[in-house]
Amino acid sequence: MKRKGSHHSGTMPRAGFGRRAFAPSSGGAGFLAVLLAVAVAPAVAQPLPAERQREILREALNAYDHAVAAAREEPQRAADLYRQAAAGFEALLDSGLRNAALEYNLGNVYFRLGDLGRAILHYRRAERLAPREERLRANLRYARNRVEPALTPSGQARLTRQLLFWHYETSPVERQRALVLFATVGWSLLLAWLWWRRRALVVGGLIGVAVQAALATSLYAQQAAASRQPEAVVIRERSYLRLGRSEAAEPALKQPLGSGVEVQVLQRRGDWVEVRLPGGQTGWLPESAIEIV
Repeated sequence: MKRKGSHHSGTMPRAGFGRRAFAPSSGGAGFLAVLLAVAVAPAVAQPLPAERQREILREALNAYDHAVAAAREEPQRAADLYRQAAAGFEALLDSGLRNAALEYNLGNVYFRLGDLGRAILHYRRAERLAPREERLRANLRYARNRVEPALTPSGQARLTRQLLFWHYETSPVERQRALVLFATVGWSLLLAWLWWRRRALVVGGLIGVAVQAALATSLYAQQAAASRQPEAVVIRERSYLRLGRSEAAEPALKQPLGSGVEVQVLQRRGDWVEVRLPGGQTGWLPESAIEIV
């Protein structure tokens, strides 16, 4: 794994996932085609013609590639090009595009700029769209390892994630598709049991319906949690977690939170948010210091 500012003999992944984290890839063109195909979809926030979306994408990718090439000899020019690439990718997001490749590339750009908070933010958003993409997860792990302070999740949180791996390791779209499949199979078998009265039919049908119910509960729980207590990332350097909603309040931790620390928002009060850290500590941060995943 290369560190920030290091030089690569090839180019970074263009519009997709590299062969390994922060490494050259010969497979980027496939993801580029996917992203270009998605670009013709209707925009939501600020509609852009499909041809304009493709133009912005090409310009952002070119700026990114030139930045990688210039990183060693012309670091300031490389930083300017990375910011140009970030502006292009952000414009595509503002136009309504959403896919894992776009979020991943934006995460790569911010990592190159040394902005761990926004890098992890966009890697997390990409992970929600492609939760089992190992190269994306490798980049996210690498970025997380550079965040200070290093905060370890509580034992209960780790155990919960292990037991409910199917909930955390799949995307909502995948669970929705599985729900439809198990519901169709389960209820079909139960209807068939009304005619043939075979034990295997009723057992299979009940299993299918039970899995359907578990998937439905998982989807509802995720949506409810995202609405009530969303996950967020600290995007500001040296943000002190405080015991009260004031810069004069006593810090809850001696060490300030660095950019990239991941938190869960518990409540909002004015310009402040109460958050929970991975280890379970709670406290208050200015709302401007975080961004919702």
